[in-house]
Amino acid sequence: MFEQDRMLMRLQQRVNGERPITACFLSGSYGRRREDAYSDMDVALVYGSEAERDMAWRRRQEFVQSMMPYVAVKSFDGVHVRPYFHIALYSNGSKVDYRFETRDGLQPNPWDRDIRILKDSDGWAEQFQQDSQRLALPQPHITADELTALDTRFWVMYWDVLRLLLRGDYQKPFPIYLELLHFTLPPLLRALPLEDAAHQALLHAQFSHDTKATARHMQQLLTAYLGARTAVTQRHQLTFIPDRAFENNMQNLIKRIT
Repeated sequence: MFEQDRMLMRLQQRVNGERPITACFLSGSYGRRREDAYSDMDVALVYGSEAERDMAWRRRQEFVQSMMPYVAVKSFDGVHVRPYFHIALYSNGSKVDYRFETRDGLQPNPWDRDIRILKDSDGWAEQFQQDSQRLALPQPHITADELTALDTRFWVMYWDVLRLLLRGDYQKPFPIYLELLHFTLPPLLRALPLEDAAHQALLHAQFSHDTKATARHMQQLLTAYLGARTAVTQRHQLTFIPDRAFENNMQNLIKRIT
């Protein structure tokens, strides 16, 4: 749908013509051969040395544009994800994540267990894949200290949002609500399997101009959060002890005013 086949062909032609790129492979859904019309493309460009990688990195935007020279593109460095990582969106809908790697720097890892090799000058990529397949994916984990810090911040930010909604204000609490979700949901979602009911209950965020409806949603969010917190504590066998006096007072207060 978004011309992935054309992008794949262009990529393979380009990397095979670039001598410093000793290997190139696709990971993610393309690596697993489970891509669909909406899949993005995760590309690893592997260079023989740091000097060659650094030189290519300086020309990264030129390289990205050359993949589809007649298609407009916006791209930026994904330093929040990893070093030498560049994210591109082409105006035909193709999204491509480029990893600029070196053979010495890229160690076997479980996330590259399934890859689709586009270039392999001397068998390095094939051996890399075999070594990666011997490694198990690490289990998501959260510590008791991390959960305690998350819990404290959740309650403060949660009340900040709710009290403003009950005042009838939908503008001021909105950015706080976004921060609350950003800080709270990702760690809990990572720590719980997709099929866990507590995981699914967290996936119902909503916010609207109807402050009363949003306040009712906040009650549902609190229930979902407490359920997820319990599930995480049990699954990871954490020595986390909630402050029951505080929470009982808060929950009684919330029931009384909503």
